[in-house]
Amino acid sequence: MRRITNPVTGGYPSGMSNVYSEPSNVDFTFGWYRTFLERLRSDGYRFRSFEEGADGDGVFLRHDVDLSISAALDMARLEANLDVTSTYLFLLTSPLYNPFEAEQRARIEEIADLGHDVGLHFSTHQYWPKEDPPEEGVLRDRVVAERSAMETMLDVDVAETTSFHIPPEWVLDREIAGLESAYEPAFFSEMGYVADSGQRWRDDPPTVGSLPDRVQVLTHPGLWGDVDAEFERRIEAAADDAVTRTRLQTHREFIDGAYS
Repeated sequence: MRRITNPVTGGYPSGMSNVYSEPSNVDFTFGWYRTFLERLRSDGYRFRSFEEGADGDGVFLRHDVDLSISAALDMARLEANLDVTSTYLFLLTSPLYNPFEAEQRARIEEIADLGHDVGLHFSTHQYWPKEDPPEEGVLRDRVVAERSAMETMLDVDVAETTSFHIPPEWVLDREIAGLESAYEPAFFSEMGYVADSGQRWRDDPPTVGSLPDRVQVLTHPGLWGDVDAEFERRIEAAADDAVTRTRLQTHREFIDGAYS
């Protein structure tokens, strides 16, 4: 397996390696993503769980579910068909979905049943300004409280590893006592790191041959689909879907009397 001893770094946050080069024709489709995973496998990469710890080579494949649990399930099924396992992290404070609602809960449980890890995607922005970080113990207690809620409400084993939503600088490349973070140095600055945030891959797609032997790969399932679409269109589609689901559920519950 190739080892990159001097990865090129660019204008990304600390710990993010600019290991992208070719191809330049990336699209945000499940077909492109499938090919990417197949190339990783054919190049000899092993897919690792964060729960194993950061020691050893392989790909730590992570999905922050910001927009759509349905898209996350589509991606999870695709991965399972390739015998690839990864980690899916869910917001409890999303304006776009409620992970405790019955249909969404069933989707998360199916993702776990496919063999993937399920954990918490924590939004610091719901509690503190990005310029005013809390004390470490306060941060830890709030994360633990949300993870405990997941453990209570979902019929899954909740992973210890947490990722931070649109992470402020004060969670990046930092160890937090009592927490396991996808942004702690062992998983961030001490290994390769690539992400599709804001569909950055459209301009700088990852090239399997340029990835180091130990790398974290982050995707956001809601940015992907059967056909390609720009970032803004994916965001608008997720918002439209949330409005439609809310309207249908509200009509069913309060007008049709589904629970009467």
